[in-house]
Parts: sequence; C-alpha cells; structure tokens
Amino acid sequence: MQVTNIMTHHFIRLTPETTIQKVLELFLEQRQDIACVFKDGEFTGIVTRNSITRLILQRAQLEDSIERAIINPVVSFLEDDSVFKAKEVLLHSNIAHSVIMNSKKEVTGILSRASIVTGLITESEHLAKRLRVLMNHLSSGVISVNMDERIDSLNEAAQNLLGNLKNDQILDKPISSVIPSILPTVKEALKTGTAFETMKIDINHTTLMYSVLPLKEWNQIIGAMIVLEDVTKYEKIASELESTKKIEQTLDNALELAYDAVLLTDSAGMITKANQGFLNMIEVDSSAEVIGQPMRKVAPEIFRSMASLGEETQGMYVNVKRNKAILTKKTMKKDGRSIGTIFKIIYKQLDAWKELFAHMDKLEHELNHYRKELSRVSQVNTTFSQLVSISPLLQRLKQEAFTAAQGFSSILIVGESGTGKELLANGINLASGRKGSFIKINCAAIPEALLESEFFGYDEGAFSGALKGGKPGKFELAEGGTLLLDEIGEMPLSLQVKLLRVLQEKEYERVGGTKTRKSDVRILASTNRNLLQLIKEGKFREDLYYRLNVIQLEIPPLRKRLEDIPILCEHFMQKFQRYNPKGVIGVTTDAIQKLQKYNWPGNVRQLENVLERAYHFCSENWITDYHIQLETTTPQPNQNTLNPSYPTKTLFPKKQIEDTEKEILLEALAQTKGNKTEAAQLLGISRSNIYQKLKRYGVITTFQ
Repeated sequence: MQVTNIMTHHFIRLTPETTIQKVLELFLEQRQDIACVFKDGEFTGIVTRNSITRLILQRAQLEDSIERAIINPVVSFLEDDSVFKAKEVLLHSNIAHSVIMNSKKEVTGILSRASIVTGLITESEHLAKRLRVLMNHLSSGVISVNMDERIDSLNEAAQNLLGNLKNDQILDKPISSVIPSILPTVKEALKTGTAFETMKIDINHTTLMYSVLPLKEWNQIIGAMIVLEDVTKYEKIASELESTKKIEQTLDNALELAYDAVLLTDSAGMITKANQGFLNMIEVDSSAEVIGQPMRKVAPEIFRSMASLGEETQGMYVNVKRNKAILTKKTMKKDGRSIGTIFKIIYKQLDAWKELFAHMDKLEHELNHYRKELSRVSQVNTTFSQLVSISPLLQRLKQEAFTAAQGFSSILIVGESGTGKELLANGINLASGRKGSFIKINCAAIPEALLESEFFGYDEGAFSGALKGGKPGKFELAEGGTLLLDEIGEMPLSLQVKLLRVLQEKEYERVGGTKTRKSDVRILASTNRNLLQLIKEGKFREDLYYRLNVIQLEIPPLRKRLEDIPILCEHFMQKFQRYNPKGVIGVTTDAIQKLQKYNWPGNVRQLENVLERAYHFCSENWITDYHIQLETTTPQPNQNTLNPSYPTKTLFPKKQIEDTEKEILLEALAQTKGNKTEAAQLLGISRSNIYQKLKRYGVITTFQ
C-alpha cells in the first residue's frame, strides 16, 4: 500500500503573514492539527497546534504572525512511498504528521499516524478476506487446531471431505471427536513442533492423504494445521495412465509388425510415431531422427499431396524418395476436432503392379488434360455469359472468340441487327485481359462533323466552343484497352483514311494539335451491313476493310438457332421479374412452339421486345400463345444488309383476337362440361379471371 492511498488530500494552506488567531480558528473549524505554509507559491514549512501553543506561551499576541512558529525542515514522503516506510520513519522521529509530495516536489497531502493505523487495519482486513477466499478455493482440505486440540477454523474443501458437516458442527470441537485416528499425530506435532507429511487415512469410505504442520508465532507453538488430500482421483488418474501406457505399447508393437510404412502426426503436422517400414522407406536408421520433426521436412512428397487430400483418402498414387507408393490417410478426431493423422504407405513389392502404375500415369495425364479443358471451357462460359445459348453454332463461336481475344489482331464482328454483336465484343474485351478501359463508339449515332474530334480528341482553341484544356478522344480513353467501332459501315470515307493511319502506324494527333500520340488500343469493329458490297459502291475503303477483317466472327441469326428460344425466354422472364415483379411464372410450351415457327428478322432483340409486351399484358401465371403478338413479314430486298429481308408490319386486328379468345373459352367449357373451375385450370388462369372474360364476351351458360 502507498501513502497516497491513505493521506489527507484536503489540508490548510497558510502564508507567513497569517495571524495566530486565524490559524487557531482554522484548526478548530477543520479539526486539523497541522497546516502547510507557502510564500509566493513555494512551500516553506508547516505549523502545528503544538508550535502555535509554544509561540503563545512565549507571550505572542493573537494578532501576531505565525512566522516564528513555522517548522522547517519537515519530514516528507513521495506519493509512491509505502505505508510501512512512513510508519517506521514517523515512529523513529517521534512525530505525528508528515507532508506528502509529488515528483515535482509539490505538496499534495498530509499523512498522520492515525491515517497509517487506519490504513494498516484496512489492509489487514483485506488480506484476511483474501486469505479466506483463497482457502475456500483450495481443492485440499485445511483444518487448524489450537493448543487445546480443538478445531478453530476449516475451509469448504475440509467440510466436504468430512461428510458435508456445517461449521457449527465442527468448530470448537475436539479433533478426536471428528478424526479420532489423527489425534496421536496432532498431539506429537503440538508437543515437539515436528511436521508429519503424507500419511494415509480412511474417512467416510474415502482414502485421504494428510499432513500435520505445527503453527508458530514468535517462535512459540500456537497450534497445528492439518492438510487433507483426496487421493481417489489420483489413483484413478494413475490407473488411466497405466492403461494408456499399455495401449501405447500395444500400438508400438502393432506398428512394428505392420508390413507397410505407417506414420502418425499431431494436429500441427509434427511426427509422433513412425514404424520401421517408414524409416526404411526414407532411408533413416532411427526413429529419434524423425519423431518431433515436421512432416513437410521429413516426407515433403506426402506433405505436398495433403493439399488435395480430404480427411479420409484411400489409394492415392504418390512418389516418396523415388519409390512409387499408394497412400492412405485417416484423420483422428476428438469432440469433432482434429487431433492428428495416420498415414499408411504401401511401397514394397509393387513390381507386380507396374501395369497398374502405368495405367495410373496415363489416367493422371488425361485427367490433367481434362482439368485444363474444363478450366478453359468454364472460363469461356463465364466470359461470354451474357450470350445466353445452348446452340452448337454459338458455342463454337464463343470458343473462337475466346481464342481470338488472347491475341492482338483486329476483329470484325458481323451479324444481323439484334443478334448480340455488342455482347460478343464485351466478352472479347473481358477475355483479352487488357488493363485499359473498354470504350464503345457508335459510328452511326455521331454527326459526321464531330466524328474526328470524338475519335481523336481536340486541343484547346481547335475550334469555336472548344473546352479549355481540350478534350481526350475515344482512342485516348481506350489506351491500353479495347475500342469497339459499332456500325463501322456508317463511317464517312474522310474519317476512314485517318482511322487506317492509326491502325497502320499506331499513332494519331488531336484535332488542332501538333503532338503525335502513340496508340496501344485493341480494335473491335461490328456491322450488320455487307462491307464488300459497300466497297463495290465506293462507300468503304478496301484497305481499311482488310485491316479490320484480320479475324472475322459472324453471329448466326436467331432463326438458325431456334433451340435457344426456350432458354432465352427463361432468361428474359427473370430479367423482367427483377424490374417489375408480378405473378408470371414463365412461357407455355404452345407459346414457345409459336415463337420457334417465326422467322425473327429482328433476332434476339425482337424476341425480347415480344416477350416484354406479353409480360406486361399477361394477367395469368403463364404467358400463352394468345399473349404472343408477332408481326407478319414480307421480304423486301436490300443489297446493303447481311440479311436482305426486312419486315413490313401487318398487325392482327383486335376483333380477330377477341373472337379467337372467345372460341378458346367456349371450347374449354365444352371439354369440362361447363365446369368453370376445371376450365380455368385447363387454360392456366384463375376462376375469377374466367368469369371476367365470359362477362366481357357476353357468354351465358347454365353450367356452374
């Protein structure tokens, strides 16, 4: 305990000019016998009731200052000094008070003998309480007896060992009435001061070990302490240890008799046991060389194989120290937690298995090949996942696009409008692994006058209205990445020349600029027009065509991959549900058959629009062929398109649709003999919905 814990923090502060009368009033008011004197903020000493009394006896007046009563030097302590040190100093100096200072030599409190006594009493009580708690938490029983051989204290463990007796049943009782057999030893300890240790006794059918220790104070025997230990649990542990030792010895013998190599490791991968077969395999003389060593150091081949092993593995083919071997692994667990692993390695007399090993080598080689192919196919499917298809045509196109993406050549993507050229271009960019941005520019959507500045950017002051500092073009934004030139067939001839220069020389200049900039951009171009026909008409440069058409990828139209329509319907239904959730589950078989009979001049984009319309107007759970509204098409020749047929619209009249729906309702009612519930189920609509339709068409029926 430190003095700062028991000192008085509030003390009287005086100056040398303070009068005797004022000090006496403060002493009476605050019930203190000491005060600290400060001059100009500096501590100069103390005055006490005794020093003031002596000053008055010297005929001092009450109006006189206390300057002659100031005591200096004074006894002082630092805040972290111990109470025991302060006690010794105050007793030796025969003074009642001292000053407490901090590390800066500033007065922080007053310490008195009374405070020390109070603090020591509190500390003693605290220690006694802690001692009682400690005694009651001991697993050993402790009993103390006085010189009259009577019990004066015991802990909870002793009460339990004596048969759960209460304190009032034991305290102040003779030890002979509680443990008669121990009395002679207690008498001898009290008489001679001799300690007696580890003797055996039976109490309440329990075997105990006890010790008797004399208690001394000022070299006088004042009693004895009896310590009791229940050895039943220790005997049980000893028995278990003996059984464990026998089991371990049996295990060691079994491991040595094993023909194969056997290895045991703990949960950290440290070797705990290894039989002679394992030592022979790794060419080691003694198990002492491997026990306690990490398996990754002793048998690195097995350690490397563990990455691909589960908790239990049988028959894995490995090489250990140039030996072909078959590895079996078993994880040992306790309470669901791994406590170690057993490895068995078969490596002896495997010559007869040469054909098996050769076959396994071949299978391993084939497996690696299939792993690589699976990884590649998986990567292709992931990269081009936006192109939803099961068609062999499109699957082959994805493979070709993935292979082309790994190179550096320009790629021309051709296909009819709505086939997904931009989606294919996006997949090529992802598969290329280029670090720069993927920039798209629609050559048909930008005015001809702005195309050059959009492509190459412009410098400040290049033309009226030019931004301060200029503006980067698409080539600059796509640096290190990919640039898609969509609708390339619509590009003016004047810009085709400048684009050709960039493709050939890999450099360009901003509009109004003089600085030549290097270009590292992968070019993708897409079109739905026949570029060869445009070349014949003088609308597209032949040299630019061959520069762009290093690799050509053609997306097949939807009418050539009708097997994709069911999966596309499912894809678009999920998409519509995300934007506008409603009770539409999907598309019926009849509706899909209707879709597959259509020519699809607008391809996948047109299919999405048709399904979107049907989704909005469908009030049932399924989109039926009734909800599918298709345009009748009449071929119109156009030599500038890949698909020379463009549709002209002829929509079904509304009355024809209503008549058809009315016919379907009547047919359903006829089949169900007028049962509206069964008719609703047959048509895939609700019962209330069928009532609404019957009312709309004025159908009157006597059936329920």
